[in-house]
Amino acid sequence: MDTFPWEITLTVLGVVIPTVAGVYEFFFIGRKRLGYRIQMDTRAFGGEFAGARHPSLVLVRVENNGSVPVDVDDYMETDPVGLSIRFPRRRVVRAFDPTRRGPSSPTNAIPDLNRDPERADPDVLRLPRVPLNRNEHYKVLVLLDELDGDDAPDRDGDESDAVMVSRIKGGRVTRTRYRAGVSRGAVALITVMASLIVALYYVSGESSTAAVDCASGELTVVGSTAFRPVVEEAAASYREACRDAPGEVEIHIRAAGSQEGVRTLDEAGRGAGEDGPAMLAFSDGRKGDGHPQLLPRPVSFSLFTLVVGKEAGVQDLTPEQIRRIYSGRYRNWKDVGGEDLPIALVGRYSSSGSRRALEERVLGGATEPNFTSQDCRSRVARPDNPALRCERGSTDEVLDTVAAVPGALGYAEAHAAAAEADRLHLVRIDGQPAELDAADRGVYPYWATEYAYTYGQPPADSLVAGFLRYITLEVGQDVIREHGQRPCADLANPRLCRPS
Repeated sequence: MDTFPWEITLTVLGVVIPTVAGVYEFFFIGRKRLGYRIQMDTRAFGGEFAGARHPSLVLVRVENNGSVPVDVDDYMETDPVGLSIRFPRRRVVRAFDPTRRGPSSPTNAIPDLNRDPERADPDVLRLPRVPLNRNEHYKVLVLLDELDGDDAPDRDGDESDAVMVSRIKGGRVTRTRYRAGVSRGAVALITVMASLIVALYYVSGESSTAAVDCASGELTVVGSTAFRPVVEEAAASYREACRDAPGEVEIHIRAAGSQEGVRTLDEAGRGAGEDGPAMLAFSDGRKGDGHPQLLPRPVSFSLFTLVVGKEAGVQDLTPEQIRRIYSGRYRNWKDVGGEDLPIALVGRYSSSGSRRALEERVLGGATEPNFTSQDCRSRVARPDNPALRCERGSTDEVLDTVAAVPGALGYAEAHAAAAEADRLHLVRIDGQPAELDAADRGVYPYWATEYAYTYGQPPADSLVAGFLRYITLEVGQDVIREHGQRPCADLANPRLCRPS
């Protein structure tokens, strides 16, 4: 049975709850609404005053706290009265608007509406039909006479016994209170939304370890040494993400070069069953001829760089200078303006994708010369190669050798080379550094498309397919970016995965 779709459910709730709250507030309770608040209700003057034997003062605030204006026709009292507020056991003596809004203000009618001492409802404060836009308000100061005399209770604004006895068309009149903070409704809504966010975060974290793309078993990854750090980190992340999945996940990494990995996968596939071998091969660039069963999938756009020891006094070379160095025409750094120091070429085996990218994109299709040295210091004479050149089996070995041999020149994946910048120079080509933007603009030539190869189409529920999806479509993309490369999915044409 499929697990309950908590992520979808929580996401829908996160949309529905504030929507319903907004609709309820706007359409059902908040469109047309007046509020009144007793801001002051206190005994006054200590004795008889202006016809009141036991006077008290009340300050009333009337406000439009809805979302639409309130017009004079919205009041339901008999004209000219708009609102009526009853003060039990008290008599209204006088009332007026203390803000003095001007000669044409509707609130100027307040004194006349409350002047008649012989009216039938002396305990009612009558207010005129005042049009109020949203958030507008007015105030009324009322002089009352306590009918209970000295036995009248003490009051404050919130405890006042005043009662609204009027209504408005299509809305309501409510008593409001002073709040220094956020309303209870807002607090409740914020609490619910925060709980949904926490729950969604928890469920998302749990789902990242769910077995959607997790499969148990063993997987062997072969191929590019330049791409090995990405594969190692992605494999560790995948194991962690799948730690709660049924079965164990074992990923073995054997990186010996791109073409060597392609050959290893092809040989393993020929001896495997219908589902193919539990193996992936990563290659800097496309496979060679003769492997028709291997299916490619572009993974990332990878950068490479030339590296040179700092004692050579060189940080920038033109493509022509590079070609002349590798052809053996330039054998000393002084030939390109550097120090008087012999050039020692540190290359990779013929199975290396980094080497093939150098030959295709920097050397103009020419191959690296044959090796003439084992230790990269002393040269064995060969008539077909005047250069001093040695070979190493991995990216790390090239970097270590270039750093150790004065005058050495090599090449490596750009992110790995940048980690050695304290002891090596990353050589610019025609003034352009090894940067993704420069390569994408077509001004930096040393790059390659990293491909993942499978032997045929692996079963969708296999560890091969699961890890491949993980590294190309899921969290593995972040790992690729962290290593200075660009996932193919980030490019304009992910299928080609090359500069635009």
